[in-house]
Amino acid sequence: MDRRNWLARFGGILAAGGAIGSSSCGEQEKRRQGPSSGAGEGLPEGLNHYFGDLHNHCEVGYAQGSLARAYEIAEGHLDFFSCTPHSWWHDVPKMVGGKESKWLEGFEMTRRRWPEIQQMTRDYHRPGEFVTFPGYEWHSSHFGDFCIVFPDDDSPLTHYDELAGLQRFALEKNALLIPHHPAYLQGHRGANPEHWDPRVNKLLEIYSEHGNAESDEGQWDYIRHSMGGRWTPNTLQSVLKDGHRMGVLASSDDHLGHPGAYGEGLAAVLAPELTRKSLFGSLNNRLCYGVTGDRIRINFAVNGRAMGGELPFTTERRIAVAVEGWDTIERVEVLKNNRVVHREHPVDNAAGADPFRRPVLVRLEYGWGPWASLGIPRICDWKIKVGVQGGKITELMPGFQSGPLTEDHRNRIANRSAEGFVLSSYTSRLQAFNERPTNLVVMRIQGGPETRITLNLDQPTGMQLTRTLAELLEDNAVAFTGPFPDESLILHRAVAETNSNCSFSFTDSGDGAEDDWYYVRVMQRNNQLAWSSPVWVDRKA
Repeated sequence: MDRRNWLARFGGILAAGGAIGSSSCGEQEKRRQGPSSGAGEGLPEGLNHYFGDLHNHCEVGYAQGSLARAYEIAEGHLDFFSCTPHSWWHDVPKMVGGKESKWLEGFEMTRRRWPEIQQMTRDYHRPGEFVTFPGYEWHSSHFGDFCIVFPDDDSPLTHYDELAGLQRFALEKNALLIPHHPAYLQGHRGANPEHWDPRVNKLLEIYSEHGNAESDEGQWDYIRHSMGGRWTPNTLQSVLKDGHRMGVLASSDDHLGHPGAYGEGLAAVLAPELTRKSLFGSLNNRLCYGVTGDRIRINFAVNGRAMGGELPFTTERRIAVAVEGWDTIERVEVLKNNRVVHREHPVDNAAGADPFRRPVLVRLEYGWGPWASLGIPRICDWKIKVGVQGGKITELMPGFQSGPLTEDHRNRIANRSAEGFVLSSYTSRLQAFNERPTNLVVMRIQGGPETRITLNLDQPTGMQLTRTLAELLEDNAVAFTGPFPDESLILHRAVAETNSNCSFSFTDSGDGAEDDWYYVRVMQRNNQLAWSSPVWVDRKA
C-alpha cells in the first residue's frame, strides 16, 4: 500500500518551470532536491497516491468466491474497495436453453443479500487504513453497463429499467455512475455516450479483465467475453474527440472474488487522506487514473492544473509530468487530442557510475509448474522468508492474481521490516489470468553493490537462494523447487531508478480553434500500463 506523500519526492521538476523540453529522466539527484511541498506549478499540496478496486464480483450475484473472502483479500493489499454485485439487467435477451436464468437468479441473490453487503461494508471501513464504498452494477444491452458507487452507507438497491431514472437516483444520492467495458458495440452492452449525464457520469473505466478501451488498436484486446471485440466509436479516444470530459479509471471486474487481482486493473486516486470524503472528492474532480497491475505513480499538470482539471483558453501550455514505475519504463508519452506530442524513454538511460545511490527495484516472481496437458493440476503452497543484509527495504508492491479460486488459501505478507518479510502464498495454472501462473512481490531496496537478498524457502521445499544487488544488476537468478516439472522462482534483474522513474516538462501551444485535451500514457518493459485522466484547455470564447 502507498500512503506516502509521493509528491514531496517529485516536486522539483514540477516546480522548476524551466526551458522548453527540460527533462530530468535519469537525473534523480537533481530532481529530488526540489521543493518538498509538491505544489509546483500550482499542483495541490499534500496528495498521496491510493490504489483500489471499484468494480469487483463474488458469489453475491452470479460470480464466485465468498463475500467474506473478498473483503478479507481487499483489506490485505488495497487502500480502498467497492464490492459491486450484479443487480439488474432490464433488457436481458432470451438465450438458448433459457441461459438468461443465470443472470436472473444472480440478481435475486443480490436482492436477498444486499443488507449483508451493506453491513460488511460498514464493518470493514476504517478511515486512514482501509476505505470501503457501497456500490452495485447495472446492466443494459442498450445503454451499456455501469457501476454505481455511493459516498455513504445505507443506500438502497434499486431496479431501474432506463438509464435516466438511474442517473436521477445517483444525482439524489451524490453517487458516481461509472460506465465500464465501454468499447463493446452499442446494443451489446457497449457504451452509449449520447445518454451520459456529466453530473454523475464523470469517469470511464477503460481497463479491466475485459481488456483495454483506450483505442481499438492498443494492447490488451477484448477477447474473453461474448460481446465481441472493440468498436472504435466507443473507445476513450473517440469519446474524448466527441467532446465528453471523462476521467480515467481501471478496476478488475474480476469474477473470482479477488479484488485488486494483478493484471486485471486498479483505480488510482490522488487525495490528501485515506477517507471516503477525500477519495470521493478526488473522484468527483477526476483526480484519478488507471493502471493495469503495477502501481505506477503518475503526477501530471498543465499550467499547474492537475489531471482531471479544465483551463480557460491560453496559447501557452506548460506541461509537467513525473512518473515512478515498478519496472523499467519503456516510454512515457504525453498525448494531445489523441496524438503523441512528447515522449521520453527511461529505458535508454545509463545506470551511471553509482546505480545504487538511489533505491533499486528487485522483483521476486514465483509459480509456473506443470502445464495443463500433463494432467496433474495442483495448487502449490509457498512460504518464503525474504531477508536483506547490508541495505533496507523502503517499499513493497504485491502482485497477486485471482486464480485459482480457493476459499482455503490467502496471499499474505507478514513481519514486514526494513530487513525483510515473510511471504505466504499459492500459485497454480488453474484459472490463471492470461495463462500466467505466477505471483510476485517487488522490493524497492536502498543499498549498495554488496547488499544481499536471501530467500529461505520452507514451502514447497526447503532451500536457500542468495544474490547481491551487484549480481542482480547483471543477471537474474532462477531456481527450481524440485525436478521437472516442479515450480520455480526468479529474482529478476535489479532496475536502477534512472530506468524506473522519469520527470520532465515542456511547453506546447494551441490556437483555440477547438478544445484541446492532454493525457499521459506509461508503458513499462513488462507490458504494464498506466493512463492519466486528461486536462482540458477550452477553445477561444
